[in-house]
Amino acid sequence: MNKKYVLGSLLILALTMTGCNTTPGGNSNSSADKSSDGSIIQPSKDPSEITGGVFGFNDEELNTAQEIHTANQLKYLNLEKDYYDMTKSDLDACDALGNKNVSTPEKTKLNWTFEAPNGYEVKNYTLVFSQSMDLSDPYVVQGTKDTSISFYNSFLGTNYFKIVANFTTGDKQSSDVMAFKVTERAPRNLYVGNMPNCRDMGGRTTYAGGKIKQGLIYRTSGSKFDNRTDSDAEAKDILLNQLRVKTEINVANSTSNNVGLSGTNVENAYMAYGAVPYSNLARNSVRIRQVMDILADEDNYPVFYHCRIGTDRTGITGIMINGLLGVPFNEALQDYGFSNFAPIDNQRYPNKPNDTNGDDIVKYIDELLALPGANFQEQVYLALRMIGVPAAKLDKIIDIMTYGTKATIPATAKIGEGDGLTSDGSKSTSSDFKAPATYYGIGSGKKVSFTTTTTAGQKDVIVYMGYTGSVSNNNNQDKLADSITLTIDGQEKTISSTKNLWTAGFGATQQDSRIGYMFNILGNYEFTAGEHTVEIVSKKSTFNVGSVTVADRA
Repeated sequence: MNKKYVLGSLLILALTMTGCNTTPGGNSNSSADKSSDGSIIQPSKDPSEITGGVFGFNDEELNTAQEIHTANQLKYLNLEKDYYDMTKSDLDACDALGNKNVSTPEKTKLNWTFEAPNGYEVKNYTLVFSQSMDLSDPYVVQGTKDTSISFYNSFLGTNYFKIVANFTTGDKQSSDVMAFKVTERAPRNLYVGNMPNCRDMGGRTTYAGGKIKQGLIYRTSGSKFDNRTDSDAEAKDILLNQLRVKTEINVANSTSNNVGLSGTNVENAYMAYGAVPYSNLARNSVRIRQVMDILADEDNYPVFYHCRIGTDRTGITGIMINGLLGVPFNEALQDYGFSNFAPIDNQRYPNKPNDTNGDDIVKYIDELLALPGANFQEQVYLALRMIGVPAAKLDKIIDIMTYGTKATIPATAKIGEGDGLTSDGSKSTSSDFKAPATYYGIGSGKKVSFTTTTTAGQKDVIVYMGYTGSVSNNNNQDKLADSITLTIDGQEKTISSTKNLWTAGFGATQQDSRIGYMFNILGNYEFTAGEHTVEIVSKKSTFNVGSVTVADRA
């Protein structure tokens, strides 16, 4: 049914929204305007908010959640299988081909009626909407004389809004603040001018039952996403004036992919990708620490991050962020695969055979899933701690980005890193992203030691380490267990890992010959309660050790 609301006086906040004429209201330039019945209305000396008109809204329309995903995007989001097991056929059936842009969301639409005050004529309408009931963070959309507006980038869930009637006199009248509904289903897919593959990282529900905040972190493509096209003026205006980004993080290997918005801070965090070695997280640990440093400072928000097309390097960053915030594993992979609706050169999915462009992400996903933890959040949290991100920073990011119930990360792992280790080898501190910030080099007969206090029980011993020699993909490569010795409290332990130096993740990247680092679980061992010393001794090769971890196996 239609209900009419007499409007109160509310001050419109003059912000912009791209894609429409963004100048709300405004004074008439003539000395007088004619109303619809031809009578002359003198403009107000000081244009003001007036009363007397009546707005009408349809309750049923406002309370029915609108869908922002296209039919094919919904097919993908409704796949009845784990996204780890998605196939080319699954993506083809959703028109997610990876070679054209079908990533644009559907528009949201609002309708209303308005009876203008006697003697006033409407020039146009303005929509103001927000996540907050007080409209303290408003988006503004300029409409026409039509009593409906269609627009992009509404929030998932409840949106608060008001309609402003701008009169030919320069005066205006605003509706009461009301609410309309949008689907709760993530992702909050975004329209950002000519930039494809853009979405909000917020809106999902965590393992603990909390929610990821919207409007704080965006993942996008970069400028020259197709190797030639720059982000257009509309894209820049949406990012700057609607999404209000303050910090741009470029994880590509070229500053040509920077969007470079006026007044924002640009952070370049070059990440490598390619076939060797196969852990995106480990080989990019320094740059991931840089990204986490940025996200741990709430003054940097809102943030958008990208590589070139927003898939591979942006993808591992997205998996890390989603995992850290408590997004379930299946949804983290769903978000990764959503990029196939953009022109990303070819399709991306786990277990893709003969991938010649981009990473086969199952290789670094499986390394995370092999780590101890009761769920994906705990596994990612442990991985980030092992590459040197302080717990206080990880906890700060979770606090900034989530509301409601937050997960408690159990202190199940004791991690030695940097000054937490000792060695009779050489300690190095690197400012180069090709190596951990602090590591110990151990050659033949040299060792690194880590002393920690643990509870009683079975523990995994994990070492984050790199190999400085050359490796090749063949079965004759040295075994990890033949290259190092593990002792616990002076007693040599059998290393159960069957990896050789290649499958252990060692080897230089294609781009810059940085050393390949990897998490390697040496085995699971019985510990008594109390203090223990773990030592790793090199038998015949040279290794760099970044951290040693003793972790409970959940």
